[in-house]
Amino acid sequence: MTNNKAIFFTFLLAGSLAASAYGQGGLLGGAGTSSIDGWKFTASYYVEPQLSPGQHLSIVGQTDVMHTEAKDGRPVIFHRFFTDPEAKTYWGYDVEVEPTEKLGSALLRFRPFSLRADQLPKQYHAAGFLALPPPQFTTETFRSGQTIALDMLKNPATGQKVVDYIEVSYEPINIPSKAEPRDFEVADVILHITAPSLRMNNGEVPQAIVADQAISRKLVWVSVPGRARFLLSLLPRAGYPFQKAGVVTGFDLSFSWNGDRYQWHSRSAITESSGNWNLYVLAAPVTTAEATAPGFSFGAVNSVEEFLSKAQ
Repeated sequence: MTNNKAIFFTFLLAGSLAASAYGQGGLLGGAGTSSIDGWKFTASYYVEPQLSPGQHLSIVGQTDVMHTEAKDGRPVIFHRFFTDPEAKTYWGYDVEVEPTEKLGSALLRFRPFSLRADQLPKQYHAAGFLALPPPQFTTETFRSGQTIALDMLKNPATGQKVVDYIEVSYEPINIPSKAEPRDFEVADVILHITAPSLRMNNGEVPQAIVADQAISRKLVWVSVPGRARFLLSLLPRAGYPFQKAGVVTGFDLSFSWNGDRYQWHSRSAITESSGNWNLYVLAAPVTTAEATAPGFSFGAVNSVEEFLSKAQ
């Protein structure tokens, strides 16, 4: 990383940890991919603390993730990489996903990056790049659903770091249905949240670091430290105390809870249909990690049960 004062970043022997407390920094970009059997890898990389005016980081926009499908007893492997077109180098790491007996749960293990430069996507023009030594990761095993932080670069002069925040989650692929055609219903609508901002009582709430900046699911959640964890749905769910508390319209979602008003803005339209839609809200306590975060976090779940289990 350089600016006009010749500030340089060095490649780290990266350590990895479950991100129980989130740092403050500037979002540089993100990447993601999914396997055919439903495992999804998402990553967002940040500079901590933020860049100063005039600083330049040559890897911005030059990172991605690929994957190798599970085959013949071998697990899904995600290949996360960074390239530096100025230095003509590349580096990265692999994540092996070993499913457990519990559906949607897996153990994650870090491995050295296993792809050659000429196997990277052609748009990075990296066929002739030099591979940097692989990071030395901890032998600790992680679980799907955790946000994991990895230090990838460090500026020894300023202490600034580039940190990769990753998450592996399970989102089963929807196989085309063979059922008879039926009428479209509200239950079929997907909520889309992209790089959102949040205001509470007309004051801006900063965003904590999250691995996935774009989510699309029928059930999404937002966690606000000092308040609660809110599950959001376009319809009530039988057997759960959802309350009709807000509205979804265009790029915005708003609701009121315990005297506070929340306004969540997405960079993409939240639903495919125009109009104003009732919003149903279910509240639960924030998790330990979210309670200490410097801002709001968000995500998506496949069921109400999944949301409630994470809030315990």
